[in-house]
Amino acid sequence: MKSRILQKGTELFFRYGVKAVTMDAIAGELGISKKTIYQHFPDKDSMVFEVVKSFIEQDVAKWNELDRLYSNVIEKMFKSFEMTKDLLAHMNPRILFEIQKYFPNAYQLFVDHGEKCIHLNLIADFKKGAQYGFFRNDIDFELLARLRMAEVNLAFNPDFFKNNKLSLYETQLVLLDIFMRGILTEKGLILYTSYQNNLPK
Repeated sequence: MKSRILQKGTELFFRYGVKAVTMDAIAGELGISKKTIYQHFPDKDSMVFEVVKSFIEQDVAKWNELDRLYSNVIEKMFKSFEMTKDLLAHMNPRILFEIQKYFPNAYQLFVDHGEKCIHLNLIADFKKGAQYGFFRNDIDFELLARLRMAEVNLAFNPDFFKNNKLSLYETQLVLLDIFMRGILTEKGLILYTSYQNNLPK
């Protein structure tokens, strides 16, 4: 039952945001009483924490799988977007902002994950891409990784672009394209555009 509750909570939080979804709403979707939820999660804070923890565990597994399957860092990047397309296409862009504002313990998991996993993986990918001649090697990779992470997070800021008509997925693709064209070599650009042209719509 706990896994069912967690799954439904994750689905609703990601679709509508963590602030709008109540424990009553989750119970109603599952056809159970709110008391049953509280037997597994003492409060909403603990559920949001578990949702974020589960998401991060899946993200770590995704990074490991991508590393195992794709030695080409540009191909790996596009495969990563393909894997997250459905999630991003239906995700409420306010979710990260709301978790940061209302659930600081859960948000700290994101911060730690960014430092321990995403940041280090990005640096490794930038270095590898530069070694293969795909990326410029005259840029500080530490700074580059920080910039890329900030760019991804920026799309979740509700004040960033209030009249944005693009989905979160489309927004992230545009931001990625702007970023990549600043660091690609001519060799890298040829490879990048070949993958970009074949990206599923």
